[in-house]
Amino acid sequence: MLTGRRATRVAERGVWPAGRRLARPRAAGRPLARLLVGGLLLLAVACGGGAEGVGAAVDPPATSAPPPVRIMIVGDSITHESAGDYTWRYRLAKHLERTAPGRVDFVGDRADLWDNVADVGGSLDYPDPDFDREHHARWGISIKDQLDLGDVLRRIPADVILFAAGANDLSYYTNPPDTIAVLRRVIDTARAANPDITFIVGHVLTRADFSTNEFNLPGAPEFNKLLDATAPSWSTAASRVLVARTDEGWNPFVHAWDGSHPTPDGEVLIARGFADALAGLGIGEPYGPVASGISWPGTGRAPTAVPDGPTRVRLAWPATPGATQYIVEQRSVSAGERTFARAPASVAGYQWTSGELPPGVTMAYRVVPAKGRMIGKPGPEVVITVGFPAPVAAGAAGAGGVPGG
Repeated sequence: MLTGRRATRVAERGVWPAGRRLARPRAAGRPLARLLVGGLLLLAVACGGGAEGVGAAVDPPATSAPPPVRIMIVGDSITHESAGDYTWRYRLAKHLERTAPGRVDFVGDRADLWDNVADVGGSLDYPDPDFDREHHARWGISIKDQLDLGDVLRRIPADVILFAAGANDLSYYTNPPDTIAVLRRVIDTARAANPDITFIVGHVLTRADFSTNEFNLPGAPEFNKLLDATAPSWSTAASRVLVARTDEGWNPFVHAWDGSHPTPDGEVLIARGFADALAGLGIGEPYGPVASGISWPGTGRAPTAVPDGPTRVRLAWPATPGATQYIVEQRSVSAGERTFARAPASVAGYQWTSGELPPGVTMAYRVVPAKGRMIGKPGPEVVITVGFPAPVAAGAAGAGGVPGG
């Protein structure tokens, strides 16, 4: 949870300096069961379960609310997500705000998004930043990069780990059985820091290649089957390991904007998987029905328009966070057109020049951002009148039909 000066620093940078953590008045190794039972006892006291006689007023004993369950979300680019995305972390946080208010605190050393255009971290371009944004995810990492998770937990204590990684391992480094073995090592390193830690591991999501219209992560289904078969045996009396069905209903041709990273609809599916697993621990409620057809919130910015010679117009516009391309829409005001038509090709940059236009025509233009296969909302229009032909010099032949002297 972001508070005080720490909130200001994270808001400015998106990343908490390595090795630094705001002190929390809580022990590092609180058993999750103790936290959940504490909440139930408070509920019983509030409901007045004493036996002092009919109608007797009973003052409940003085008590304080149990500390919230600290949840650290660990993952790769699927979890980090990029500029302009709500993120599945947002979807889960909002669900827990509704179903477990005040009972959960996301913790981590980052609060940022990845800037997918500049290819750097530190973006704070959330469509809605009003949620608990702390996490421990980074674009491009693999499970083997999390073998220092015990050190992270010593700096930033947590009670529950939501773990969503493995696609990069399966794509570049290890086969499914070896990836499972590395995951087990990560869990062991986390338990060295907190023997009571609870792990919820998400299924690895399949990927798609839009150019060939084929799935391109064949190791994901095998990994998920191995995870389902072996993860329950990793649990101990103090430290449980559960599996989240984050891939239920997932289709990368529908739910990924570039074949890998989730659209808003994909975010909801991932959040549902983790929410349902948390509900099994008594944290919040099952997610329930998922929405679909959620639009990407990217919106075009206001363009500027200037003449580019006597019969062309040049547009320029500011970037929309996360957008990878732009679509220019146009209509002829002079011809009374009320609807916009799209230019035939999208633009990767932030400028566009029209084809030749009739002199004196008045045109309106607007810009629509796109992020992969996600199309955003058009921005405001700009109106410009194309210049008339350059005037003929005075006294030249044909000027006013009078030859020069």
